[in-house]
Amino acid sequence: MAMDGLSLHAMLWEARGLMGARVDKVQQPDKDTLLLSCHGTGCGRVKLLINIHNENGRIALTKDTAENPAAAPAFCMLLRKRLIGSRITGMEQAVLDRTVRFSFSGRDELMDEATCSLVVELMGKHGNAFMLDEDDVILDCLRHIGVGAEALRVCLPNVKYEALPPQDKGNPLAASLEELAKVDSPRALMNGYMGISRQIASLLMPESLPESQRVQYLFDTLQGLNVGALSPCLVPGVGPAPFRPLGRNDAVPFPTLSEAYDAWYRARDVRIRMLRETGSLRATLEHALKRCENKIGAFSNDLLSEAEENRLRLCGELLLGFHGERPKGADAVAVENYYEYPPVKVTVKLDPSLSVAENAARYFKRYQKLKAARAYAEGEMGKLREEQLYLQGQLLALNNCENGDDIAEIRQELIRERYIRPSPVKGASRPKAMKSLPMVFLSSVGLSIYVGKNNEQNDRLTRNAPADALWLHVKDAAGSHVIVDSKGMPDKQTLLEAAMLAVHFSSQRSGVSVPVDYVPRRYVKKPSGSKPGFVIFTNQRTILVTPDPNIINTLKKGVKEK
Repeated sequence: MAMDGLSLHAMLWEARGLMGARVDKVQQPDKDTLLLSCHGTGCGRVKLLINIHNENGRIALTKDTAENPAAAPAFCMLLRKRLIGSRITGMEQAVLDRTVRFSFSGRDELMDEATCSLVVELMGKHGNAFMLDEDDVILDCLRHIGVGAEALRVCLPNVKYEALPPQDKGNPLAASLEELAKVDSPRALMNGYMGISRQIASLLMPESLPESQRVQYLFDTLQGLNVGALSPCLVPGVGPAPFRPLGRNDAVPFPTLSEAYDAWYRARDVRIRMLRETGSLRATLEHALKRCENKIGAFSNDLLSEAEENRLRLCGELLLGFHGERPKGADAVAVENYYEYPPVKVTVKLDPSLSVAENAARYFKRYQKLKAARAYAEGEMGKLREEQLYLQGQLLALNNCENGDDIAEIRQELIRERYIRPSPVKGASRPKAMKSLPMVFLSSVGLSIYVGKNNEQNDRLTRNAPADALWLHVKDAAGSHVIVDSKGMPDKQTLLEAAMLAVHFSSQRSGVSVPVDYVPRRYVKKPSGSKPGFVIFTNQRTILVTPDPNIINTLKKGVKEK
């Protein structure tokens, strides 16, 4: 749920301590996100998060850190030049609309006082952020929109900024009790008043209350939000709300609205950023996998040609044993199949332009060709199956990525395996990416369960694990290596939880009764020269597991290094 105007109003109340704060640092982790690190007497050291994504758009204070790209975008460089060292002098929302103007005051290169503004529009797919000078001329914006048939306005540098036209709706914070009494449904509330999303409207008008009490509750809640009386919470299935809704006992309270937004969007932001950053790798892997599967399909047809081979060989041999006279211009001849008893007549097709012996040679040639193709297919099929499993595993590894180091490891591996070409590095060499860490979960009895996110992690995890630790992997499918940090066989519940994690981080995560192999790590070996992530093992046992999302969600993710 993207932030609506009412929640934005509440957030600005919560962030009012930013007034007078000094901007120390500006980051742009991705094309939709800005992060301003500030400090001031009214707020301490805080980070202002601005996100204009069509689904995750919001403005909030955050405690999360962000990973900077290798090179700062041009818009980020402009913000650093204009905002670092300046102070926030204003935060103005356009009447419960999803538009906020942040005003800044600082010094320019000549140490003269200079003012500028950062206007943020959380308008779904039309969201944008503008850096304006003191005359409201656009210095730059996150999304450039030129002149076109569908362009409502021009969003380019050196163009006068045009504010969005106001909506023809009422202000719910200024509505009287009598006016709200005319609202008979959440849809009517959303359509008649500004800044209220469908989800928040349903929370403001709970169906469990009688109509008379519902209007009073609506009025009291809006009046409380108008003066900054916030009760932030996170409503499952809905999202963050600045008030505690009646009838929702499952709502989780939070100290601040910003913390509720962090909890709701943290995993979503990572998923969207990883999908965006892994897009080119995913396309490369999907193309290679499709090509591999096409080859497997073609070779499968060659493997089914044994019956046709036998027919061609039989026709050639029967023609060689034919001693009768062929009618002139005949395209077939009846011969005796002496491989059966008693012999039976068999019709063999001929090329009228060739002799019987030449037709026999032609049949043998076709037979040899099919035989050679089948032999080649048998030799290649094992390699193709191995490559198919490898590519499926790499696609799964992309889904497990949580940061740039995870992506860098997969990219480097694909370069070594020659699926992609290394990009030329201009100027100084880039710093080597740090080795990423596997995921760590704590079982119900407190044992650490390590799960590799990619092939490099799988190899390191298996290589460095103690010999008596338990190793698990989904049977005959792509998936992560799982290590239980136990001395010998763990308890049954830990074994079940580790097996569920092995299935959850595999291509069989939606399966039922999925077989999972488990064995002490000492019996797991990596053949010399094999692909990353490939191992062989002996003395394994197998457990059938159906993943339970409730159990997987209860496992606490740790931070230990392996």
